[in-house]
Amino acid sequence: KYKGNVSLGNSGFGPAKRLGFNIAYKWQQAFLYQEVFATGNIPDVHTLDAQISVKIPKAKKSIIKLGATNLLNQYYYNAAGNAQIGGLYYLSFGYNIY
Repeated sequence: KYKGNVSLGNSGFGPAKRLGFNIAYKWQQAFLYQEVFATGNIPDVHTLDAQISVKIPKAKKSIIKLGATNLLNQYYYNAAGNAQIGGLYYLSFGYNIY
């Protein structure tokens, strides 16, 4: 019945405004999942997502990001009969051609 998201971020701070961050907490209330192939109770879900970034001005406005979805790796279900969802961690490089 209820879901909630709270996030905090900044895309330009620190020396020459090159650093950035984003953090998000997500919550979903427990519910009864009913579908043709499966029915079951899905418990509350709490996840924390986070990302840090560094802009590289000498590389034509490039950016490096390090982040995680479900940072604390708390496994959860989003539907009865589905596989569990865990953490996803990533490192990315972005290049602006303009």
